[in-house]
Amino acid sequence: MGNELNATKYKITKKLGKGGFATTYLLEKENKKYALKKYSDITQEEVIELKKIFEVISKLNSPNIIKYYESFNEGNSVYIIMEYGGDYDLKKFIQHYGDRSELIEEKIIYDIIIQICLGLKELHKNNIIHRNLTPNNIILDENNKIKIAGFSVIKVLNPNVNYLKDMVGTPHYMAPEISKGEKYNQKVDIYSLGCILYELLTLNEYYVDSVIDEKPITIPEVYNSKWQEIIDSLLNKDYNARPNIEECINGIQLIQDEIK
Repeated sequence: MGNELNATKYKITKKLGKGGFATTYLLEKENKKYALKKYSDITQEEVIELKKIFEVISKLNSPNIIKYYESFNEGNSVYIIMEYGGDYDLKKFIQHYGDRSELIEEKIIYDIIIQICLGLKELHKNNIIHRNLTPNNIILDENNKIKIAGFSVIKVLNPNVNYLKDMVGTPHYMAPEISKGEKYNQKVDIYSLGCILYELLTLNEYYVDSVIDEKPITIPEVYNSKWQEIIDSLLNKDYNARPNIEECINGIQLIQDEIK
């Protein structure tokens, strides 16, 4: 993590929002926009953890992941400057279709979900669990090019530790093993991917009120039936039975030639 940041290079134009310990601001430099995330009132241990996380995610190389540029810390505050992807996310995109009661074109769904998979592939390749993959944390531009954002609760797995157990995430996209307080791994992101795919196909959130309750997973008949098979595998309650990200990509790519 960089020790200093020449703040005079940037101009803060407005506050974008606040969530948890972080406040996000819009910056400008030489007519280009950036986002500044400020983490305040955190412990020294959390400062150290953020430094470790930044060092990993700043080296990620994927067009489908928000790029992290530079950072510095002052006392118990950490400042991170990153790419600004805009204020239009996948949740707004889905709501737009829902408001019109119009299903999303299958080709568009394919393009979006395969981009999310490619972003996840880069994360998982680097032993990162996102842990909060939701439509709100996926940014879209006017050409439906996506970037995964929302890295506030990501975790970099230690080579000697293959599982986590702390409960984090957004309930409607949280894998059953997290909800039940059980150990989990990168397959929680696969479950969240299934929730997002379900929402793209149905315009409704997939949410089970209880980890015991069963909820039918059905998609509109206008779509290729292979989507149903993929949804069923991604939302499997047994994380061992879920595909890994490579298997997800391979399965989804099989649909490409069948999309009209």
